[in-house]
Amino acid sequence: MNLNQIYLGDAYELIKEIPDKSIDLIVTDPPYEIQGLTTKPHGIFSKTGHTRKYEQEMLDSGLGTGINLSILNEYVRVLKKINIYLWCNKEQLLDYMNFFIKDHKCNFEIIIWAKTNPAPFLNGHYLKDKEYCLYFWEQGVKVKPTFETGKTVYVTNTNTYDKSKYIHPTIKPLEIIKNLIKNSCDLEGGRNR
Repeated sequence: MNLNQIYLGDAYELIKEIPDKSIDLIVTDPPYEIQGLTTKPHGIFSKTGHTRKYEQEMLDSGLGTGINLSILNEYVRVLKKINIYLWCNKEQLLDYMNFFIKDHKCNFEIIIWAKTNPAPFLNGHYLKDKEYCLYFWEQGVKVKPTFETGKTVYVTNTNTYDKSKYIHPTIKPLEIIKNLIKNSCDLEGGRNR
């Protein structure tokens, strides 16, 4: 695989082409596990046409089915040292924490993106007005947030501009992604992968 090139394909297969211990940092937004996602007019996406539209976006994109946890071992294999940001929802917190903290003895931080205009999913549940980003790093990784980049809570609108531009229902704000990379990757020390 070449640096600075975008690949379109199955991530579960493409990651196998990456050499062991060759990556400095992973920032990933794998599919969330959304309980109650259904094409039927009930469940967490019930009642209005507005909520059905969001439900259909999630179904069409396959983003409500969750992640195959076997890829976590591949992440560990390709990283020089464990240094990874994983976007997730609350249903996935325990799996990720068990894998990286319990099994791999990593440090961790929880970053929250609080949305001021969340999707209207309720029906007996709390509003889906936040997303989590779990950061795991192992001993020896240089983490260097500044006062400007080190916040753990971001409060913004849902990224509707980029959502329509890139046809992704939960695209993250670029400011957040830039801060994560600045905090956890030595951009001045040479070429990073």
